[in-house]
Amino acid sequence: MSKGLILLTAITAITLTSKAQVKISIQVHQPIGSMAKLSRYEGKTQVEIDSCKPNANGIYTFNIPETSPKGIYKVNIGKGSSFDLLVANDSLIRFETYSFAIEDSLKVIQSNDNEIFINFRRLRQNAEQRMWLIESLRKYYPEPSMFSQMLDNELQRIAFNLYLQGNNLASKASSTLVSSAIRLELTPQVVAQGDECSMKKELSDAWWQGIDLTNPDIRFLPKLTPRLWDYLENLLCEGSYTKEQQDSVLSEYIQKLFSLPMHTDVKVFILNSLCNGFAESDYYLVISNLKELSENSICPVFNEPELKAKLILEAELMPGKKAFDFTFKPVGQKISFKLSNSTSKYTLVVFWSVWCPHCTESIPQIYNTYKQYQGKGFDVVAICIDDEEDAFRDFIVQNGLNWKNIRIPYDSKSKVILKYNVDETPKMFLVDRKLNIVSRPSTPEHIRVFLEKSL
Repeated sequence: MSKGLILLTAITAITLTSKAQVKISIQVHQPIGSMAKLSRYEGKTQVEIDSCKPNANGIYTFNIPETSPKGIYKVNIGKGSSFDLLVANDSLIRFETYSFAIEDSLKVIQSNDNEIFINFRRLRQNAEQRMWLIESLRKYYPEPSMFSQMLDNELQRIAFNLYLQGNNLASKASSTLVSSAIRLELTPQVVAQGDECSMKKELSDAWWQGIDLTNPDIRFLPKLTPRLWDYLENLLCEGSYTKEQQDSVLSEYIQKLFSLPMHTDVKVFILNSLCNGFAESDYYLVISNLKELSENSICPVFNEPELKAKLILEAELMPGKKAFDFTFKPVGQKISFKLSNSTSKYTLVVFWSVWCPHCTESIPQIYNTYKQYQGKGFDVVAICIDDEEDAFRDFIVQNGLNWKNIRIPYDSKSKVILKYNVDETPKMFLVDRKLNIVSRPSTPEHIRVFLEKSL
């Protein structure tokens, strides 16, 4: 046989192997003849792949089509009995179990990948049960009691051991898909000094260690998307960062993520998840960076006309831009007031509505901050956009809002509404004496942190 023919035969064999069906066999002792279903995780949902009843020997057999991707699958047998398995390199996966305890008695007969994966799942479940018991005790022992500290130490010990043991199992896997599937479910354990925000950055720096983003099949693992968003949420450092600091840190770590070795398909998957998640947010620096990363229109959401129009309008309302000046007469006062005549170092312009639950929760919190910083150079112009004057006045009285209250019923032709692009509530702008926009807070905490740092 010629070398060329040998090479062609080898390539054909590899191609056939990579596209071969995967067969899953489950021997159930003491079967009751229940229907079983095999599903594939697709984001938060599950897509049924195959179903069957057991044969006379209690064996369920599933076939995964050639076109189905690798990843984590779920088997449901009867009502309420299920377990997850991992499809990576095996063409035949065999299990054995008992009908009265499908998951607890599950034994892997053939598949080293699943031996490792299921052992990890049991390890994690055991750790989570112990953590739950400790958490249930913590409420009876308030900080900073000695016993409370002992419970905290035990929680950290369990988490650290889970991380070490889980990583040890992951290192034994022959497939990076298996090791990545395990590490996607582990929280890195880092030893860091400094403030809480610095420690969270250290954690995020270790977030993707051991996870193979160059493997295109990783995008089919259901834990990839939650881990992506946990990675970013961890960086928000609520209560310590202003809105602009959050925006900057998120942008920095998104850039760090995409600087890692990554398969093109994985990049497209992650980028689309981020684009869709941030498109309607007010993290505009993040959006700008995602648009740059989304070359060749990887993210269709940025081509939507409404979003394009919104981003054009918001570009004129960013920190560093001038706020629109306007004159108004506060409720209960006879003299009109011009925004540019404010003598306060910083003025918050907040648009709100009585019918907005987030507003009615936030406004009293903002008022508490106002009372704290009122004498230090902070003022508030609260603009209600409701038509109903009675509801507006009742809310002011009930909450004792003794600041500059005005009502501008929402009208798409209103100059104030247009100039501040009031497309949602609450919408807030912090401006200085010269009407420079200095911050675009989204929460009462953002306001408090900015004033704490600036006054």
